Amino acid sequence: MAKQLNTGYTDTPISGVTALELNRGLLNFQADFRVKEESAKELIAVNLTSPVDRIERVKWAATEIANVYTGTPIDPSVMAPSRRGVSIVCQINETWSVTDTVDAAYRVDLPVQAHIVLKVPANENITSAQVEQLVGRLVSGLYDTGSETTTRLTSLLRGSLKPSDL
Repeated sequence: MAKQLNTGYTDTPISGVTALELNRGLLNFQADFRVKEESAKELIAVNLTSPVDRIERVKWAATEIANVYTGTPIDPSVMAPSRRGVSIVCQINETWSVTDTVDAAYRVDLPVQAHIVLKVPANENITSAQVEQLVGRLVSGLYDTGSETTTRLTSLLRGSLKPSDL
């Protein structure tokens, strides 16, 4: 018998929606970024195209996890023999500026940060394609069902957590 990974859910088709696109930034690491700090478990790169007083930083980190089951409700009888895993972080820190076309002296800087933390068991049945699908599902949580508009993000920014169709 061949082992097969089951994610435990089935998405119900959405009428008229066959696929969703995510507008990913076209980060050119080779041309635009340089390593600022690096250790065995963390790397911070800075964007050379960002202003010196508003440097964009991207951070990656990976940490081994001794027990991926800690804090989960999973019954010990169905836990994998190995409880090891990895925690991966990708973080971006930016500073956005508001300026005025009439008043050249006006400027307000706004710190913006985003990060994703992935905790994944060290298991041969988990592929990078499956983890990519997980990231896509996470990002979909920021949008309304089958939508590519920013309506749900607008609601979330105002503290309204419940999806409009839930």
